[in-house]
Amino acid sequence: MNNIIEINNLYKKYGNYPVVRNVNLSLEKGKIIGLCGENGAGKTTIIKMIVGLLKDFDGSILIDGKEVGTDSKTIISYQPDRLILQKNLTGKLASKLYQDMYSNFDPMRLEELFVKMKLNGDTPISKMSKGMVEKFQLALTLARRA
Repeated sequence: MNNIIEINNLYKKYGNYPVVRNVNLSLEKGKIIGLCGENGAGKTTIIKMIVGLLKDFDGSILIDGKEVGTDSKTIISYQPDRLILQKNLTGKLASKLYQDMYSNFDPMRLEELFVKMKLNGDTPISKMSKGMVEKFQLALTLARRA
């Protein structure tokens, strides 16, 4: 079995409130998975720990056999649930920004995704509908060869 993610005894609390308690999980390469649970169950917290946005936790997370860090960030593409981009950003500017930030970003793939999603690379986020912004963020996430 070849696991892409190994989580052992993961524990995280906010203040005195534990949100993730002793989670153990192995995820195989090539599988699509989903985390299901009630609001406040710790799903987003676990994802943020996997991608390296939260570091103060107990237990261990291995991504492709390595601890979360620089190496793991090259094989994970994460889309936050909230807009983190500036409102004046266009697709063309975002492409340049992502090329500087991510060695695995594929600008040609982004252009293909914009065509499929009917997005204009010259339109700033401030001029997009909510659905267009969500597609814009998804295209940026999928344009990484992670």
